[in-house]
Amino acid sequence: MRDEAVIGKQGTVLLRIPGGDVPGKVSVVVRGTRETFLAYAEDAIEASCEILVFDSRGERKVDVMKAPWSQGD
Repeated sequence: MRDEAVIGKQGTVLLRIPGGDVPGKVSVVVRGTRETFLAYAEDAIEASCEILVFDSRGERKVDVMKAPWSQGD
């Protein structure tokens, strides 16, 4: 089931997201607590980068993009 509450939230990459069909892991503050999700991105995003969640796949899986202001590599 799609998790609408996480869409539009920002978070941090905990485990590198390789890009494509291979997920990484992100931490996002949602519902007043910090939660972790498996995260997918078109391109690789390194650990510690800030991300934006733009879609939910359900089952604690999200689609993300690197935040424009992120200082991570």
